[in-house]
Amino acid sequence: GGGGGGSPIPLAIMTSGDTHDLTIKLLEENANFGMEKSQITVMRQNKVPALKDSNARFSSSTPGTIDTKPHGHGDVHTLMHQTGLAKNWNSQGVKWVIFFQDTNSLIFRPLPAIIGVSASREFDVNSVCVPRTPGEAVGGICRLEHPDGRRFTVNVEYNQLDPLLRSSEHFSTGDVAGPRGYSPLPR
Repeated sequence: GGGGGGSPIPLAIMTSGDTHDLTIKLLEENANFGMEKSQITVMRQNKVPALKDSNARFSSSTPGTIDTKPHGHGDVHTLMHQTGLAKNWNSQGVKWVIFFQDTNSLIFRPLPAIIGVSASREFDVNSVCVPRTPGEAVGGICRLEHPDGRRFTVNVEYNQLDPLLRSSEHFSTGDVAGPRGYSPLPR
């Protein structure tokens, strides 16, 4: 059978100020779940000003201050650069990187197939989504189309999805359930 004999698989975990120390403790208390300490990189995401609405007004729970929040999933790329992880993995010959969010625990089952399809089709990027219910704290993959014809596909964070949909012509009622009970996004 297989006998692949490759290198240990590296793992990077992005934490927030609220989860960083607890994550380190969990790893230590569980002997890194069988991984060598050198396989694991834990990166604390940066904080950014919190916005209170889709008009990008700053949130302030105390007069004269601006609330902050963890930057979010998109910060992982900056952190990989800032910590030297991307350069390190590149020098180690790491060819494939899988990003998954804690909100998508189903990712582990199809992971080998996703890697296989990505490799055989020579994809630079591949994305897998799960159905979500309206208002669920899970972002959605969306193709945004501007009136001038420009189009791009992005992940829209869950807290921005409903306002974005309401501002569109096709989804003016917002993030509402379709006939099967799920949000129209992702599709």
